[in-house]
This record gives sequence, C-alpha cells and structure tokens, in this order.
Amino acid sequence: MNMEIERKWLISRNDIPYDLSQLDSMLIEQAYLSFYPTIRIRRIDGNQYILTIKTHPEKLDYSGLQREEYEIPLAEEEYEALKERVIGNSIVKTRYIHKTDEGCKEEIDIFHNDMDGLALMEIEFEDVDSALRYPDPEWIIRDVTYDNRYKNSSLAKNGLPSD
Repeated sequence: MNMEIERKWLISRNDIPYDLSQLDSMLIEQAYLSFYPTIRIRRIDGNQYILTIKTHPEKLDYSGLQREEYEIPLAEEEYEALKERVIGNSIVKTRYIHKTDEGCKEEIDIFHNDMDGLALMEIEFEDVDSALRYPDPEWIIRDVTYDNRYKNSSLAKNGLPSD
C-alpha cells in the first residue's frame, strides 16, 4: 500500500513552458472495473500492465489530495481478461515527465481520442504540508485537485467537464 498525495492542475497545451518532445514520455491506456472504490487497469507503452485500487481513507479530510493506492502488476493475459469487465469509457493519454529545479516531478498528461484537447498536470508529494505549501505554477489555468470532475475515473464515467 502506498499513500498517494497529489495535486492536479488544468493546463493549456499551448502554455506548457517545456518542449514536450525533449521529455521522457509514455503512452497510457486505462479503463475502470469499478468507480468506487476506484479499480482500474492500465497498459503502459503497450507492454506493461497494472491493476490499481485507490481508496479514500475515511479519517482524512483531503478527499482530492490524499488516497491509499495499491498497484499490482498483471500479465498481458490477465489484463486482456479484465478488459472484458470494463465499465465507462477508456482513457488514452501521453504522459510527459518533467523534473523541476526544486526536485518535483511534474507529470503532464495530454489526452487523446474523445478527450482530445484536455491537458492536466499532477505532482506527487511526500507529505500533505508540502503539497499544501506548493505554489501554483504561473502557467496553469487552475488547480483542480478538489474538483472531482477532473479525476480520471470521473472522465471515464462522465466524459469531459462542460466548462
């Protein structure tokens, strides 16, 4: 079990201050087996398969910021078998990794297919205090950490937010 402490921002692809072609990237395809608790399967770069379970600990107040996360590697055959049980829409995105001067790892997700045009950035933190103290980057549109409409599970269930 891993405690995930993460902030998320809505961004414009045109305002990203980095040359994405110079960053490490991976193609991620993910789909959901359950929306609560969140259970998803993921294929990364066509050759890595992961089952992830995310829960919100009842005792925490940071529903958008902090979650328990369990990741289990899958064989391709297991992934394909679970794919038959998918609910909602699948998500396809390219994730770019940028290391900041402060040592943070920004994960920039550019969505494809039905969600083409959506771009989000996430940063994982060691603790809640660090996450809450981290200033919004100047080039973001807005912080969507607590806006459930921008969680991948909500995007798979409901599609793009109307705003």
